[in-house]
Amino acid sequence: MRALSFQERLLLGVLLLLTATTTTLGFVGARLGETFLRTRFEDRMAFLARYLALNSEVGILIDDQNMLRRLARNLLSEKDVVKVIIKDVHGRTLIEEGSVSHIPTREAVAEVRIRQEEENQAFLGSSVQNRLLGRVYVVYTTSGINDLLARMRTRYAEATLVLGIIGLLVFFFFSRSLAAPLRAIVKASRKVAGGDLNIRVEKGSLPETNELADAFNHMLVSLAESRKRLEETYQEMIRQKAMAEMGHFALTVAHEVKNPLGIIKGALDILKKEEVDDTVKSTMIEYVEDEIKRLNRLIQDFLDFSKPPRPQFKKIDLNELVKDLIEKSRIEWETRGIVIDSDISKEECVSQVDPDMLLQALINVIKNACEACNEGGRVLVKTRRSHRNWTVEIRDTGRGMDQDAKKRAFDPFFTTKAQGTGLGLAYVGKVIEAHRGRVSFKENHPKGTIFEIEIPIS
Repeated sequence: MRALSFQERLLLGVLLLLTATTTTLGFVGARLGETFLRTRFEDRMAFLARYLALNSEVGILIDDQNMLRRLARNLLSEKDVVKVIIKDVHGRTLIEEGSVSHIPTREAVAEVRIRQEEENQAFLGSSVQNRLLGRVYVVYTTSGINDLLARMRTRYAEATLVLGIIGLLVFFFFSRSLAAPLRAIVKASRKVAGGDLNIRVEKGSLPETNELADAFNHMLVSLAESRKRLEETYQEMIRQKAMAEMGHFALTVAHEVKNPLGIIKGALDILKKEEVDDTVKSTMIEYVEDEIKRLNRLIQDFLDFSKPPRPQFKKIDLNELVKDLIEKSRIEWETRGIVIDSDISKEECVSQVDPDMLLQALINVIKNACEACNEGGRVLVKTRRSHRNWTVEIRDTGRGMDQDAKKRAFDPFFTTKAQGTGLGLAYVGKVIEAHRGRVSFKENHPKGTIFEIEIPIS
């Protein structure tokens, strides 16, 4: 559903406000008018009933029905009066004129009393008080007043509609002068979001929109200048970062290479001595070979980390890959007293991955887990599959990680091992990122660490 524009919302709000206001005023006015008219109408009928009662006193006293009939017929000539009934004090009908059809009616009742008794009541006491001669009943129709009130309500509704239309037209032309500059600014904002900072907004016809356009154009100028300064700063930061990384890389390489070279130099110095026996020479040669292998491994780690990973995706079963890796790892680590357990899901989990890169990343994590354990330690490799992801957990019972190691675990060149290069987990992070996955770790209570690798299933 399309969202309403500013102009549409303004017009809708004005229309609702005008409609609510005029409807409320019309309703209140109609109710007040209806109450006033009905009260006046009923007061008039009550007055006619009292007037008839006053004039019917003599007719009832002398039992002159012709006189009473003339009075009733005269009253029937009044508008809305449809029937007149005169009764004596015993309830006997003396006169009944007019008829009632199927129309809504009401009646006004008035008592017929002796006027002389009322005048002398203060002197004669209560013995003559409230003496009645009879009652008159004036039956009147309410259809006329109902029609009048219906016409009034119709007029109020028409007035509400007309006021709403007029208000809508007035605010429509008013909102155009306000909405047009806003639409221009929105259009310009989209172009700015696309990278065009050279666009400018035309001023509107209102002082407020002129001020808004000036502020927007000034903002674009400031953004262009800020972008230029930011690009210059960013380029400088890139150069500084590159220099810092090169310096850090050079220091790390120098530090890592220095120790093996020192051992090789010391071994060669010993080999130069003529009095050295064959056993010592053989030992020194083994030292040289070990350190050369160490240098070769160090250089290979640097090369693997420095080149960007470009996966060669193949469709393989991830659980089968982990099973083969566990069997090979057991051969290496169980001879050192480390037990590797497994809990591999039996569910087939086929996905597009680079098997070599993923295998090397898993080897690095399992190797770290085994190296963290003392003799007799245990490592558990567990896999599971969710709807869209495949997850492998590597749990160890080793010494765990301190706070500094947790923060810097995936940083290049960070290591807590005497013989480590600090590139193993950094390589793992790059490989999992290349597979659009996620790698994390947490404590394995009561001791140890849990590494969790999650890869989306394609």
